[in-house]
Amino acid sequence: MSRRSRTGFTLVELLVVIAIIGVLVGLLLPAVQAAREAARRMSCSNNMKQLGLALHNYHDTNDSLPFWAYASHNNSHYGGFIALLPFVEQQALYDQITSTTTINGTTYPPYDRYPVSSGYTPWYAQIPGLVCPSDPRSSSKQSTDLGRNSYCFSLGDWTPFYGDTATRSPFGRMRAFNFSAIVDGLSNTIAMGERGIGDGSKVKGGFVVSHPSVASSPTANNPIACLATVGPNGLYKSTFTARGTGGNAWSYGFTGWTAMNTILPPNGPSCAHITDSAHRMLATPSSYHPGGITVLKCDGSVSFITDSIDTGDLSSPSVLQGPSPYGVWGALGSKEGSESVELP
Repeated sequence: MSRRSRTGFTLVELLVVIAIIGVLVGLLLPAVQAAREAARRMSCSNNMKQLGLALHNYHDTNDSLPFWAYASHNNSHYGGFIALLPFVEQQALYDQITSTTTINGTTYPPYDRYPVSSGYTPWYAQIPGLVCPSDPRSSSKQSTDLGRNSYCFSLGDWTPFYGDTATRSPFGRMRAFNFSAIVDGLSNTIAMGERGIGDGSKVKGGFVVSHPSVASSPTANNPIACLATVGPNGLYKSTFTARGTGGNAWSYGFTGWTAMNTILPPNGPSCAHITDSAHRMLATPSSYHPGGITVLKCDGSVSFITDSIDTGDLSSPSVLQGPSPYGVWGALGSKEGSESVELP
């Protein structure tokens, strides 16, 4: 006869109860995790809606969209988020950046300089609405890290860089567009998308340096070649040199930090023409939401784009005029490709 424990159960009965509890936990855990991710994704979507409202308010005030990158003030290259600060409840931070300011006894000129000064605190400020809670690095920032961002300006189906005036997206470098320039329609053109915060050689937020898939001219790009850089466990192959700069500084107007394009499918690899993260790049958007990424369209609406979206002919070089060669994904990025697209 089995001896009963102080609980009144035999040892066998206790083991059965424990096994049942284990099964129930195993069944419930995925549901709990899914619910938590759904909440995080909703928060991320709300962040992007606020950025859409900021872009529209900026446009109402200035009759244009901001630059995605601009060069001034000690030959530095700053990103479009600085211009949006007053429209995301960061007027005080904007005023500090755009004025001569003294911090801990040191006086800095407007916009500081590049490389940035370690004591210039505005660049290190973390703006809550610029990070996606699903990204594990959104909450790991240290005081010595620059302010992070999970959202990037769309450069469309083109690979411009800080010295390039050509663009097929709603944003230019040292060149501003208003909504009338988006002839494909505000609801058919992507303004911003997610990009994982870079971490070493991880595919999400990282990029392979000096890769032949990205040419000195986008009309000689070969995007499909970049796909071969992906290795196991979400990392790039060890035979390639990779850097993880994506989302590591909201203040930088560099392709590897605050830009994305609509060429390679979401959560795919990124490749750069040279080692410089400010140069031409296949800056592929990515996220930690299962199966795709969140994008903001120029009309202020938010959509979820799956990893399987049509990307057309990835062996084709980029084009400066006409329909995008990169399917529905590329068409959503170009502002004047004369494409008629509809999300599946």
